[in-house]
Amino acid sequence: MNIVTEVLVVAATVLLLAAAALLWEITEARKEVRRVRWLLTRASMAMGEARRASVTVGGSQLVDHLLGLVARDGEPDADAAG
Repeated sequence: MNIVTEVLVVAATVLLLAAAALLWEITEARKEVRRVRWLLTRASMAMGEARRASVTVGGSQLVDHLLGLVARDGEPDADAAG
């Protein structure tokens, strides 16, 4: 084998490995996108349910409370007693 053939074989192998790695990353990213889409759908459904419930519970107080919890990422309210 001459040097050009050996270089082509090595280059083809490297490109094949790079393509396999890229395919793996794309597959993992698609899984993450599906997970995030599911979470956003669930959050949207919960917000819609909270809005419907707030009409019968007392205006927008429930929605404000729930959105406040989401905005604080579960941190305790600094103004709360206790």
